[in-house]
Amino acid sequence: MIVEFKYKGQSAIVSGLSRSKVAFATNEVRETAFFKGALGRPLVFREAMGALHDVVISDFKYHPRDRFEFQEWLRREDEKFVQGLAVQKEKSRKRLEELEAQKAALDDMRRARLAPFYKARKAYFEYVFTNEYELNYLLDPVITVHPDELFFEAFSKDESTYARLGARYDIFERIDSFQCGTTNIDFSARLAKEMDRIRSYRRTELDIAPGGLEVKVGDLAAHKEKKIDLPDSWVNGFLQVQSTMAMGLTKLRVAAIDMFNIVRFLKLHKAKKSPRALRYELVPGKRVKVVFEPWEHVLELSRTAIYDGPKPLSIRTWGRDRLKVLSRLLPVATTIDVYLAGFGLPSIYVLDLGGLSTFTLGLSGWTENDWTGGAKFDLLTRRLSATPEELMLVYETLRETRRAKDTDLAMRTKLGVEKTRSVLSHLCQIGRAMLDLSTGTYRHRDLFLAPLTLKDALRATQPAQTETSNEAKSARAIFEADLVKIIARRPFSGGFKVSGSARTATGPRVRPQITVNHAIEIVEGTCTCSFFASHAMTKGPCEHLLALRLAHMARLDEEDKAKGGS
Repeated sequence: MIVEFKYKGQSAIVSGLSRSKVAFATNEVRETAFFKGALGRPLVFREAMGALHDVVISDFKYHPRDRFEFQEWLRREDEKFVQGLAVQKEKSRKRLEELEAQKAALDDMRRARLAPFYKARKAYFEYVFTNEYELNYLLDPVITVHPDELFFEAFSKDESTYARLGARYDIFERIDSFQCGTTNIDFSARLAKEMDRIRSYRRTELDIAPGGLEVKVGDLAAHKEKKIDLPDSWVNGFLQVQSTMAMGLTKLRVAAIDMFNIVRFLKLHKAKKSPRALRYELVPGKRVKVVFEPWEHVLELSRTAIYDGPKPLSIRTWGRDRLKVLSRLLPVATTIDVYLAGFGLPSIYVLDLGGLSTFTLGLSGWTENDWTGGAKFDLLTRRLSATPEELMLVYETLRETRRAKDTDLAMRTKLGVEKTRSVLSHLCQIGRAMLDLSTGTYRHRDLFLAPLTLKDALRATQPAQTETSNEAKSARAIFEADLVKIIARRPFSGGFKVSGSARTATGPRVRPQITVNHAIEIVEGTCTCSFFASHAMTKGPCEHLLALRLAHMARLDEEDKAKGGS
C-alpha cells in the first residue's frame, strides 16, 4: 500500500535567548489537526520526545558482522607469506623489508592526502541518511489531538517495539487553540538533535500545524513530499498491540529506581550464551524479584513492587536490551506499571512522568518475533457477533466524544456492556480505536486516511479470524464437525476453567485446557498437540484451544436460553 506524505513546511526548532518555538509540520493529506500552546514543563517533553525518536530508529535484531575488510587483509597477508617462502637469500629478504617500509610510508602519505575526500564522503553519507533514508524508508510517527491530551505513536525500525507518548494538557501552562484529529508529523534526525537544546529557562511554545516552519532551514527545502510503500506488517503491528492490551495481563507497579537498576545491570553485563531471558518471580504478598539469565543474578525490587496476584508465577521475557531506550526517561518518571502477558509473550511498560505525561513501551515476545510476524494475539480475544449498524453507532459515538470508558459507551448506545466491548474490540483491530492502558479508556484514532464506511463495517463484522488465520478456520471446522468435547467446566471468581478433548479430521486426539475470563478471553491455556509443544502461545493459541472455547461459548448460550425459558 503506497502512503503519501505532504508537508507544506518542515518541522524545526527556533531558539532565542528567552524563547523557543517547536514547530511540527503535519501531513496535509490527512485530516486537519492542529495544536498551539506553551509548555510548562519543557524538560519532560524534551526527554519523552527524545526517547520516542530512540525507539523509531532502534534496531535490536541480530545483524552479522561485515567481515569484508578482514578477509581482504587476510588475503594480502597470505600473499606476503607465499612471497616470503620464495625468497631464499638474506639479501633479497632485507630488500623486501625495505620496500615494505617504503610502501607503508607511501600509504600514510596517501591517507593524509585523501583525508579531505573521506571527510566529504562521510558528510555525504550523513546527508543521505538524514534525508534520503528518512524520505523513503522511515515512517513518520502518528499524532492524535484529543480534548484532554495529545499523543504520539511510533514503531521501531525492526518493528519489535511500540512507543506511545501521551502528553496531558497539564504539562502546558497555556493552550491557545487545538482541533482534534489524527495525522502524521515530520520528525527527522535533525529535529531530534535540535530537540536536545530545549532548556527550562527558555519559554517553549509548541505549534503543531500543516505549515510547520515554511522558511528554509539550511539546505532543506520548505516543501517536502514522499511516498512510502507502507508494509502490511506496520499496520498489523498496531493492531496486534491493541489485541495484546485487551488481554488479561498481569500488572506490577515498580519504582523508577527499580527500572534504573535493571537497565544499569543490562548496560554493564552482556550475555555471551543462552538463555538471555529476564525472569519475573512473583509470589503473592511478596516483593517482586527479577532474575537475569544466564547468570541467575537476582534483583529484589523496592517495596513499591508488591505482587498481589492469587498464585505464584514465573514469567520469562526476552529482548531485554530494548529496555535501554527508557534510560533518559527514568530521571523524570515517578512510577512504572509493568504488564506481562505470559511466558515468551509481549510485555508493556507504562511510565508515569510526574502525572503530566505517560510513555508506553510495548515489547514483543522477543526481538526476532516482532509485533508483525507470526503473532496472532487477536485470536485470544472473544468478539461477539455485531451488525454493521452497531459498529457504526459505537464508532460515531466514540468519534464524537473522542474518549470514553466501555461502560459509558454502553449507556450512550444502549447496546449493553458485553456487546459494546465486543464492538470496541472490532474497532481496535481494524485501526479505528485504541485502548489507553494508563487510564483504561478507549480513544478514537483513525489509523487510515479513508473514513470508515458501512461497507468497511460490514467487512469488519464478519469473523476476521476465519478470513486470515488457518488456526481459527480449523477450529471452526473442528467445532462444526463435533470433534471437540468438554470434559470438565469449573467456574471461579475470574471466569471458567475448561478442559476437554479435540482432534482434527485427520489428526490425533489431544487434550486442551483453557482458563477464560468473564469476557470469554483466553487468559491461560495448555494443549498436548505438537504446535503448542513447539510454540506454547507465543504465536497465538492453537486450533484445539480455539475449538474448546467455541464449545464453551455454545454451552454458555444453551445455559442462557435455559434460564430465559424458565
